[in-house]
Amino acid sequence: MVKFIEIANQNPWWKYGDSFHIFDPNLLTFQNQKIKIDRRRLDLKKGDIGIIRGCRQIGKTTYMKRLVQRLIADGIESRKILYLSVDRFVSRREFRNAVDDFLRRNRDADEVYILLDEITAIKEWNLELKRLSDSGITQRARVLVTGSSGAALRGMGEQLPGRGLEGNEYYMRPLSFREFIFQTMTMFESWSKSNELSQALQILETTLKETWLTLAEDFDEIADRLDRILPFKSELEYLFEHYLRCGGFPIAINPYFDNTMIKEKEDFFEPEVVEVFVRTVLGELNKHGKSEATARQILKAIIDRYGTRFSFNNLANDLTITHVTTGDYLDFLENSFILSILYAYDFNKKDLKQKGSKKVYFQDPFIFYSMKSALTGAVINDVIKEALENEDMISEIIEGIVASHLTMSMETPYLKERNTFLWFYYDTRGKEIDNVLMRDGRYLGIEVKYQSDVGPRDVTRVQEIDNYLILSKNDVVKTDDTYVVPVEAFLSVLEMSKHNL
Repeated sequence: MVKFIEIANQNPWWKYGDSFHIFDPNLLTFQNQKIKIDRRRLDLKKGDIGIIRGCRQIGKTTYMKRLVQRLIADGIESRKILYLSVDRFVSRREFRNAVDDFLRRNRDADEVYILLDEITAIKEWNLELKRLSDSGITQRARVLVTGSSGAALRGMGEQLPGRGLEGNEYYMRPLSFREFIFQTMTMFESWSKSNELSQALQILETTLKETWLTLAEDFDEIADRLDRILPFKSELEYLFEHYLRCGGFPIAINPYFDNTMIKEKEDFFEPEVVEVFVRTVLGELNKHGKSEATARQILKAIIDRYGTRFSFNNLANDLTITHVTTGDYLDFLENSFILSILYAYDFNKKDLKQKGSKKVYFQDPFIFYSMKSALTGAVINDVIKEALENEDMISEIIEGIVASHLTMSMETPYLKERNTFLWFYYDTRGKEIDNVLMRDGRYLGIEVKYQSDVGPRDVTRVQEIDNYLILSKNDVVKTDDTYVVPVEAFLSVLEMSKHNL
């Protein structure tokens, strides 16, 4: 039987009210950071059950604690807010008792908030949410849960139809380049030693707030939005160089800026930053009965093949692991938000090729650098510098960034997952298109050519594709059906879907 004091310790606002942040380790860390990552706010209604899917160390717990702060500031009585770190419970019964005890203490309340962190830590968690819903409790409650296992959240979530979950599932991913700019711009402006650069960055920030695009818009409108931002090419390139080094992972952004801008060190990260992240990822594998040695083999093989297409069968044969095991681990890593698996597309069948070659990317540059550092023994700062100096390698990393951004721009949990709108293409001659995006039944080809002297000739033409975007290093060329534009300009105006926080 869980003790009340153990639950009270997880809910310090019951004792301290709105001053609880002084004693909360997550909020203390947040307050001490120079760059405070501010995510989109959720506004759940009574009867809603919200789910946030995201990688470990992405900031889900801090997001919940900041939500508690806002609720108390908005006048919600602190005793009506329950937060539980579910991975601290040893059984579903113990977890249920904790929730029931809170509800007994608030039996007369018209409104309560139940925040359940890492819900997938207990088996059949969906049955507990179903119980709350079927008993009528959720009619006076707002329930928000988080989890790091996308497969568990999706699979169990499908067993909760009609219980307030529809339309209330969200992703928490690393910051897009656009969000990175907005979240870090104050730091760049204050740190800049050039008045000209500082002023240009201020104007850029204002311009970006007024200029955005979604990939549902027609091609001419996309080109028009990109035209507006091109005068800021040099400033965007400067910002993108920083994004390429640290990515959009919150645990990497602050150490990076602290080292490079405040302390003016040559090293981007201390080894401890990588160790914390890698230990977390490998620990998640161990919790689910996966072999760390097998995972390391597979991750190392992906790094060695980065940016190239390969079949899972060939990968398994090279590693002397069964293709079933290989596929299982890759699915797990994708559902844990570490990898993105891009399928090839068959225009004749109008469907992805289940058995064709695939491309596998890490979902953020920091994940790539951290894993390569841990798997090769190289210092992460050397890994980053080597990548930035290698045109082929940085181009492959940018391919992964673009694929992740395209995913985030259009995805909706359950209803619109990546493999329903985004693929790559290759033909029998080996010609490729990095990304094939379907929008309203029409195809847009998006090719990354991070090199000099790029033009419309540098893309594979396919009859079914109406328009092409070629993401270049510097070149800008426009024709009736093709637009060559610097990659950082495109990423800076690309909005994320409303289901990305």
